[in-house]
Amino acid sequence: MTALSGTPLLDRKIALCFGHLDADGNGTVDREDLLTLGARLLSEFGEPPTSPKGTALMAGMARYWEALAAAADADGDRRLTPEEYRAGMTGAFITSPDGFRTALRPLTEAVVALLDTDGDGEVDEREFQSWQQAFRTAPEHRAAAFRHLDTDGSGRLSVDELLTALQEFYLSPDPDAPGNWLYGPLT
Repeated sequence: MTALSGTPLLDRKIALCFGHLDADGNGTVDREDLLTLGARLLSEFGEPPTSPKGTALMAGMARYWEALAAAADADGDRRLTPEEYRAGMTGAFITSPDGFRTALRPLTEAVVALLDTDGDGEVDEREFQSWQQAFRTAPEHRAAAFRHLDTDGSGRLSVDELLTALQEFYLSPDPDAPGNWLYGPLT
């Protein structure tokens, strides 16, 4: 998969994600923002941060921050501006899509473990919709998002399906990529 730096679609998706990550709304993303987002997810699912699932999620958020900072923190201040974030997402991660998957796989596995309330190793639509609530996806778009991401039609999302969706969302310039629906329609 290749992406084009600076396409309007890619810029719009990256800006949306920056908004999700900027948990305190101060216009920059730092490690605390990622940990706050993790805490919000744990709260949504009633999971204590010291449980195995909570520990895995928070460790995944911290690892993702380190990879993100290494790829995007141009001035070394441990905060990402929207411009640094966009440059990092369209630059370093694009030149190494395997690096993107490596940075996100442990986090995606931890998210799936958290969402997987019935213990089957995958995320069903109800579990997915709870996750989408934490990301403030409009309720009327959650079911459609799930259908687009469920590329094998199984009624469940695997780690690999979610990882592919994340990669498409962040990296694909294709307006029809299923991963574009990760947080609802791109309006």
